[in-house]
Amino acid sequence: MTPFLERDSPKNTFPAAKCWDAATILLLTAGLGLLLALSWPMPIHLYREYMAFESYYAYGPVIPFLVGFMLWHRRAALQQAVRRPCWAALAVLAPAVALLIWSSGQELAWVMDNTFLVCVWSGLWLVLGTQWLRAAAFPLAFLLWMAPLPGPLLNDATYGSQHFCTQAAALMLHLFGFHNVVTGSIIQLDNFALFVDVPCSGLKNLLSLMMISAAFAYLLDGPPAKRIVLFLFSVPLSIAVNVTRLTLLGVVGECFGTHAAHVFHDWDGLLSLLLGVTALFWFARRIGCRTFAGWPLF
Repeated sequence: MTPFLERDSPKNTFPAAKCWDAATILLLTAGLGLLLALSWPMPIHLYREYMAFESYYAYGPVIPFLVGFMLWHRRAALQQAVRRPCWAALAVLAPAVALLIWSSGQELAWVMDNTFLVCVWSGLWLVLGTQWLRAAAFPLAFLLWMAPLPGPLLNDATYGSQHFCTQAAALMLHLFGFHNVVTGSIIQLDNFALFVDVPCSGLKNLLSLMMISAAFAYLLDGPPAKRIVLFLFSVPLSIAVNVTRLTLLGVVGECFGTHAAHVFHDWDGLLSLLLGVTALFWFARRIGCRTFAGWPLF
């Protein structure tokens, strides 16, 4: 069974392990520091990506905390896993370090980001062994959300999402009785022009809600099939939320003027996220999930 589908109450398969010793902690800390030194452009690049205006990856700094919580949630299985060095991991770690050094020198951001994660995973595999890595597989894989998408893929996805949401919002406005004409990414109403710019394409909402739903589904207690359905639900949900946001923005602009539309736009991102998270909780309840990380929330 894959880590995504693991139950929250692991069976006592492995003998109890000793507490972490200072040498292991020191070795892991030194290894992480060495990787950061070898990939020094990467922290600066990630900081700029996360903090950029209208960033697609503003959730990036939250990922390590979510991973820490997931590992804490899996603490019983991690404590039971036998920690034994696995030298086979060197077959992955050595070429990954070489690729990391080369991509850092070439400033190939996407290669550098993902190779760094491969180095982290293989380093943990080397020091802590296969059983521990298997027990921590999903939380460690969740670190992939920290790596920005390659530029061409991001551009293509943004354009497709922008076009679809523009057409869908125009249709919704028409159904509500607001006459409009679509020209490219501009929805022209009688008294207001709604420009669906790149940040309004909905891709930010999609990435954020997919990240949240992946963590949410993993930490929920429920059958594997239901948790997979909950994760997949985030895709149509994010599109529906963004189309609803654009439709409301058009209604506000048409009925109350441009200033009111700007005020609404300043808050609609937060409102969209809250609406999406609320819908995830509602859907989880509808499919029969009742506890989150072992705590009854529904």
